[in-house]
Amino acid sequence: MEFVIRELDSSIVKDIHQVDDEFDIVSKLVLRLEDGRLSYTTVSIPPKTKRYPPDDFDYATYVDNPEKTVFLAYVDGQVVGQIILRRNWNRFAWVEDIGVDRKFRRRGIGRALLSHGEMWAKQEGLAGVMCETQDNNVGACRLYESCGFVLRGFDTGLYGGGKSV
Repeated sequence: MEFVIRELDSSIVKDIHQVDDEFDIVSKLVLRLEDGRLSYTTVSIPPKTKRYPPDDFDYATYVDNPEKTVFLAYVDGQVVGQIILRRNWNRFAWVEDIGVDRKFRRRGIGRALLSHGEMWAKQEGLAGVMCETQDNNVGACRLYESCGFVLRGFDTGLYGGGKSV
């Protein structure tokens, strides 16, 4: 299967968030901090399916914008993946969103999208690429790790902690 990756232009803005990026959750990471180094194992959990709602941004503002960009992956003219990036305050590119259509996973598309994100970061003079995901998105965690990302921290309260007001 061949795929093509295109950087966002005005003719393909309509293709953003057109992939079925729903994912199955069957396990989660159990994190450990030993001698200042994070590591993990995985444990099985009751299965469920998750889908994040699309962000409500005007992606036309991403076209030809040195602060942010989008790359879309296509197979036979059908959008099958996307990565949305922006400059972060710490001189890294931040992966705002990445998704590959369920039917096209494990074919190198996510890896290629991340590679395009890295090339964009280099071209823009940024120090690297960073992202965030949940401990129950094990497939994404493994993809990032296989692409050279390093687990640097975790936040146990981001998705539910805090004080209600």
